[in-house]
Formats: sequence, structure tokens, C-alpha cells
Amino acid sequence: MVLFGYQTYAQTFTNYTIANTSTALCDNSVTFIAIDAQGNKWFGTYYGVSKFDGTTWTTYTTADGLASNYINSIAIDAQGNKWFGTTYGVSKFDGTTWTTYTTTDGLASNSVWSIAIDAQGNKWFGTYYGVSKFDGTTWTTYTTTDGLASNSVRSIAIDAQGNKWFGTWGGGVSKFDGTTWTTYTTADGLADNDVFSIAIDAQGNKWFGTGGGVSKFDGTTWTTYTTADGLASNSVGSIAIDAQGNKWFGTYGGVSKFDGTNWTTYTTSDGLADNAVYSIAIDAQGNKWFGTGGGVSKFDGTTWTTYTTADGLASNSVGSIAIDAQGNKWFGTYGGVSKFDGTNWTTYTTTDGLADNDVTSIAIDEQGNKWFGTGGGVSKFDGTTWTTYTTADGLADNSVTSIAIDAQGNKWFGTGGGVSKFDGTTWTTYTTSDGLASNTVLSIAIDAQGNKWFGTWGGGVSKFNGTTWTTYTTADGLASNSVGSIAIDAQGNKWLGTGDEWLGGGVSKFDGTTWTTYTTSDGLADNSVYSIAIDAQGNKWFGTWGGVSKFDGTTWTTYTTSDGLASNTVLSIAIDAQGNKWFGTWGGGVSKLDETNTSILIANHLAAVQVYPNPTNNILYVTGMENGTVQIFDLAGTLLLNLQNTDNQINVLNLQKGIYIIKMSNGSRTFVGKFVKQ
Repeated sequence: MVLFGYQTYAQTFTNYTIANTSTALCDNSVTFIAIDAQGNKWFGTYYGVSKFDGTTWTTYTTADGLASNYINSIAIDAQGNKWFGTTYGVSKFDGTTWTTYTTTDGLASNSVWSIAIDAQGNKWFGTYYGVSKFDGTTWTTYTTTDGLASNSVRSIAIDAQGNKWFGTWGGGVSKFDGTTWTTYTTADGLADNDVFSIAIDAQGNKWFGTGGGVSKFDGTTWTTYTTADGLASNSVGSIAIDAQGNKWFGTYGGVSKFDGTNWTTYTTSDGLADNAVYSIAIDAQGNKWFGTGGGVSKFDGTTWTTYTTADGLASNSVGSIAIDAQGNKWFGTYGGVSKFDGTNWTTYTTTDGLADNDVTSIAIDEQGNKWFGTGGGVSKFDGTTWTTYTTADGLADNSVTSIAIDAQGNKWFGTGGGVSKFDGTTWTTYTTSDGLASNTVLSIAIDAQGNKWFGTWGGGVSKFNGTTWTTYTTADGLASNSVGSIAIDAQGNKWLGTGDEWLGGGVSKFDGTTWTTYTTSDGLADNSVYSIAIDAQGNKWFGTWGGVSKFDGTTWTTYTTSDGLASNTVLSIAIDAQGNKWFGTWGGGVSKLDETNTSILIANHLAAVQVYPNPTNNILYVTGMENGTVQIFDLAGTLLLNLQNTDNQINVLNLQKGIYIIKMSNGSRTFVGKFVKQ
């Protein structure tokens, strides 16, 4: 272990999150829904729990006593206590007091995926390391050594005879009658061995939602339904059965209703908030409540009503920030765009005219028009009207990662398919065939001479003077060929934030002749650098995966969550006219920094964590972070996997192709990085 002492500043951090800017749902990714005896709806999300009494929303987070803000499951007992399964244990809430149970108390694992309560009041918790039963005093754990099909238990249901049915990850379904274990797999007729949800109808039939469709088991015969029969998608994460016996299946392609003969599917085109449906609950009036990746939808059989986070910050993952001439802050998130005037929050989404809710870049032109780069094209907003441009208009690719505007008013868009220039009428696209280093363009900057600098993924930096292309790579002195951010100082120096695979590359400075690289050994918080800003004093601010670093040319100062930063993963930076620094983070919301006074901070740099290969097809190997918790998220901040690293191998075979975030923690340290699944 090497210790570095840095001079830093005591400071005032003000954090804005969904929880403290919204009077509505705390997060649009709703993983679980439960309804209590009073008719209150309880929504579990990745940013806490929201209670809705029909009029008022109340949000509970770790600040109130919740074990973790990542909620996987909810159950309500006969006394009205709410039980929340989280990634860091189980929390019980009696309406006043919070009580948390973890492995220290007897829980099999702190990753709790599912909860059920039997007729005797025993609580059954499905975890990553088996099933735990809690009778209020004693904990009893069952694992594969007892007869459980797999230790990763994703769903639980209890039938009229008191049998417990456990849906597992990879092992099928296990039935436990209190003495004997019986396991059913695909060999018996189950659609798939990954079982995410279970429901039992009035006739005693068991319905299993799996990764391969829905299976019905009447005790003798297995019947499977898939998309070929009318199911919206074969990935079925939730099931509910209404008073008429209709089965409702939440899938990644919408909601399907099955009346025993006919299938009816509802999607966003009907009014559903999002087609990824994680949870379903039915209230006493027969209304169906669907927890989705885009908020909560209520369906009364005719009308759809959607509830979202729209009353505050759109999402806690903020990938871009811009400040307009009036001082309004515009935050591009993975849930839309939020505008903050210092008092009020206004959110814009696809419902308003935004091309896509994943907003990765923002630029503001001389006329005050806002340009938003999204996953579905570019949207221009003049304050009243939205105009969207896509590949149909001439854009190189609809995935727009960066925007810059030159002195002539031309807009330059970095995309996944090259660079597009738009002069207001004509589109011109440049790709590798023209001289661009790589068609995946992550960042753009324009210098005083009008040269355009394009940071790419894996190809280095390309400079374009309007005629000639020049590319710089690691062979020239660049820290890494993946360049996620660029800034140009008053002296014309180019500052390039890089990040390659796990350890990143650091920051490279280029004065036109000489390359200088700065890394963690110099004082940089982390070598993966995704945002850069330069203040009026010439200080450089670098947003990294390990916090924010300020460099005055001599001294490095780093700020992290221990100082008040909302999250150590800083995706975007902007500086307002008063000199306040605004940091958009991944998963933590927005932090505003007002610097004052001085003090001393000791930064602790531990041995490097490595995860490889990257990209990978199926298995990631870990060194430097043994026996810790592993969480894998998509770029929108949605938790996809939560497990324990016990053998230094992580199976990602079931993930779709794309870029993911991995977070690992073993109690004494935390590592956050990215990887590509091929």
C-alpha cells in the first residue's frame, strides 16, 4: 500500500438526486410492487422505496434506515410490517422503526432476491447463497447440500398445502414440504432452468416465469407457453393472477394477459410506461399495477395511468450537463433531460418530443437552442418546439455520444457510425474511409484555429482542419487510444481524458509538439477519465471512476464521496458563472461544489484490481478483489446481476452484447469499471 498526501480544500457539496428533488416516484426502474391492507402501494426501485397512498408519495432510502437503496423484493406480514429484500440484507419497517438483518444475524446472504411468508408467519428469504427461514427468533438456512436445486433463489411461492416452491437461477424449481426436497428441471418439462417468478392459481396449478417462456404444472403434466403461442417475450420476470383467473405476465416485451384460451399483449403503444415489466400487483378494485423500466403503470381495464419521477431529476445517472445564458442547468440523464433554474425542476422525455430518454450529450447554440444527443438521434429544442434528426435525415448513426458547435454555427455530432456535420440544411458525414481514426466517436472539441478534434473508441484522436486528417495514438504519446473527453485551455493545450479496459490510461496533455501523461501515480483519482472542464483560473477538473481531481498545474486535489461527492463515478462536469462546479454522476445524481478554506486530505492508493478478458464472451476473471460483492449494471444504471465473488470468476454469458458497468466491494474498498460483452 502506498500513501500519497495531497493538499485539498474543505468544501460545501450540495447533492441533487431523485429522492430530494421529486415529490413522486423515486426512480423509474420499479423492481417490485406490494399493496398493503390500507391500499397503499409500495414500489421497490434501485434508489429506494416509494409509498403511494393514492395522493401523496413518500420515499424511504438508506438515510431513513433502509439497508440498501437497491430493492429486489417486498412482502407484508399479517401485522402490517413491510419486509424489503435488498442487496445488503433485509429491512423490516413497522411504520416507525427500521430493523435490518444481515449475514451477521443468520441470513444466508445479504443479496436477497425474493421473500414469502407462510401461514405460521415464518419469513422465507431467497438469496444468492440459499434460502433462509426466520421465525422471529431463529434463522435456518437451506442450500444445495440439503436438496435445494441451486443456491441462487430468485422466486418463492407457497401453496395451499404449505409446500414451498423455490425458483432458482440455473437449477430449475425446488419443492420443499418441510421434510423432502423435489426438484424439477427442463428434463421434466420446465421451459427453462432460470426461474424468475412463480404464481399459484385457485386450482392449485403452478405457473413459472422463466427465461424460456411460461410453464404451467398441474402436479402431473407440464405445459409451456412461448412467443409462438402469443406471449409477448420469453423472458418472464413477473406473474399475477386476477379474481377472474386471468394470468398476467410481465416480460421484456410488454405485458401479456392469458384467459386460458386467448392471449392479449399490452405495450407502450397501448399506454404501458415501458416494455420491460419487472413486477405486477393487483389491488382490491382489480386495477393492475405494473412496475417497469420507465415508471409505474396502472391499468383499470380501459385506461392507462403512468407515474414517473418527472417531478424532479429525471434519473440519478447524469451523463451530460450544459448551462444556458440564463444560468439554467440542463442535465442529460438516462431518464430524459432535466432543467433546473435554481428552484424548480422541469423534466422532458420522449413524451414531450425528445428523441430518446438516454441523453449522452448537450450543446447550446448562439440562438439558445438546446441540442441533445441521444440513443435515438439528435433533438433540438427552441423552448417550445422539438425537432428530431435521425439517420433518415442524414445523421451518421442514431447513437449520438458528443456534440460541438463551431464558430460558423455548424453542429458536429460524434456517433457510433462516424462524425456528422450539419449546417442547418445539409448533412455531411465523415468516417474511417475519409481519415477518421475510428467510427465510434466519444468526444469532440474545437480549437481557436477551427480545427476539430475527435476522441474515438480504440482509434486514438483525429484532428481535422477542414481538408486534412491527422491521427494521434499511443505510438505518438497518447495515454490510451480510447478518448472519452477533450478540453482545450487558454494556451491551446489539448487535454485528453482516456480510459482503456480496466486500468484506463490517464490524462494526456498535448501542446502541439510534446505529449505529457498524468496518472494515479501523479495524483489523478483514477486512470479512467470521462469528463474534463477548465475553470476561470485555469484549473483542470477531471471526472473519473474514482472521484473528481483538480489540477492547478502543480498540485492535485481529489474529491470523493467521503468529501460529499454524490458518487465517485463522475460522467460530466460544468462550471457556472459563479464558479460553482456541477458534477453529473453515475447513480448518485448531481453534485454542486462551492470551494472554501483549506485542509489536508490523505489519498490511499491500493493495489490495482484487474478484471479480464475485456471484451469477454462469457467469463470475467478477477484479481485484487477477492471475496466481495459484485454488481453489474447497464449504462442506464439498472442492476442486472448481484452476486458474491467466491471463486474469482463472474459468469456474464446471459448478458446481451453491449457495454456494462461492474462494481465490486469487499467492505474495505470499492472498485468500479466497465467491460464489453461480445
